[in-house]
Amino acid sequence: MKNKRIAHLLIMLLMIIWGVSYLSIKIIVAEIDPTLSAFYRFTIAAIILFIILKTKYPEEKILKEDRLLMALSGLTGVAFYFFFENYSVLYTSASNVAVLISSIPVFTLISQRIVFKERITFLKLSGASLSAIGIVIIIASKERISLFSAGTWGDLMALAAALTWVVYNIITSKFKGSYKSITVTTHQIIWGCLFLSPSLFFNHLFLPSPKVIGNTVFLAVLCSCIGYIIYIYCLEHLGATIVTTYINLQPIVTLICARLLLKENITIWQVLGSVVIILGVFLVSFGEKFNINKFEDMV
Repeated sequence: MKNKRIAHLLIMLLMIIWGVSYLSIKIIVAEIDPTLSAFYRFTIAAIILFIILKTKYPEEKILKEDRLLMALSGLTGVAFYFFFENYSVLYTSASNVAVLISSIPVFTLISQRIVFKERITFLKLSGASLSAIGIVIIIASKERISLFSAGTWGDLMALAAALTWVVYNIITSKFKGSYKSITVTTHQIIWGCLFLSPSLFFNHLFLPSPKVIGNTVFLAVLCSCIGYIIYIYCLEHLGATIVTTYINLQPIVTLICARLLLKENITIWQVLGSVVIILGVFLVSFGEKFNINKFEDMV
């Protein structure tokens, strides 16, 4: 029970950090190619994590049967995900990307039911549905709500990133061995770097501005090194359905930060959508504490 409470607090903190990350990505991709910027970010993270892992836990090894899964999780959760996310931020607004990424819990519920035969309770279904409604409200509050607008490619890539993250969760949940969070994170990020490394050969290399370097370090250390460790820890203690539902908090953080840092206007519809999303997160995360037996096995 104590571990679950800690996990809930940590995942909320992580969503705040990741919510801010979209603004950093927006700054970076305006100067550096999106794929190359992801490679820089995860190379820094990989070096830091590898040193920590080998210093503190030199005995940690990956089972032979998990090596392919580790590579695939690095491909999906690092290389593919950030390829899509970084390009989506380049083509559309950071807050719009954060909102579309929040479709992850809906896809996760479906995948958990199909792949793991996880029981979907009435309250979890209601929470995910409310989250989806909140997403629609926030999207509809923006000027560019059509997938046929100028930001079509950015919107589609954000949705592709969401689907990729769902696949990453499934792969990460199938490891045979029991590993420390830092072990999984380190190996996944190293594999992600390898898959992103071809970007070095297709881009002009130069020294970025101090602002871009600072944001890259923030993404590498806080969002990647610490962030992935927290995420995997919470995934182990809360499960994919609950953890990914917290991702719905990201657009709220992004909207607030966009207002404070970029001076973007926040409408009443965006506030309403954020409230609906929070309610959805609450139902999925804490709904099991309520005694609604007749709906418990609805799905």
